[in-house]
Amino acid sequence: SPDKGHHHLIDAAQLVVREVPDVRFVIVGDGELREGLEKHVRDRHLERHVFLVGFRADALDLTKAFDVFAVSPIAGGLCTALIEAMAASKAAVATSVGAIPEIVVDGETGFLTPARDHAAMAAKLILLLKDQALRERMGAAALARARDRFTVERLVAETAAVYERLTARC
Repeated sequence: SPDKGHHHLIDAAQLVVREVPDVRFVIVGDGELREGLEKHVRDRHLERHVFLVGFRADALDLTKAFDVFAVSPIAGGLCTALIEAMAASKAAVATSVGAIPEIVVDGETGFLTPARDHAAMAAKLILLLKDQALRERMGAAALARARDRFTVERLVAETAAVYERLTARC
């Protein structure tokens, strides 16, 4: 969907390829914009670097194989795929929209960039791709944050606490 900002990720990929020629981008998911995104990839001559793999039931397994995780939404709420990537020990580059700044700790578990700023996203991706120690350090911090902040048990407990506060007011 348009709010996912995939065009901006593809534009970032074009810049990243210049610095990291063997990089590959895998965009998982399907929808109404696929044809336009495929054209966007062709127009930028990125057919060997950007792959739109469609819906995949094994998306989490793919994520585990990635070196870095990137999302480029221009609007939105909670990004569960980002939390799953963190739980898979992946450093992330993500746009600073919706709840993403509550998920990613900029400079610690990954990097936040402004929405629609493909140059900023590319710069952070290049940094992570070229620095394995940084990737691993951020990936470990991402896993620790996911385990601490984004568990089902914590979600249930915090939701129950909200209901208890609301019913106490009645």
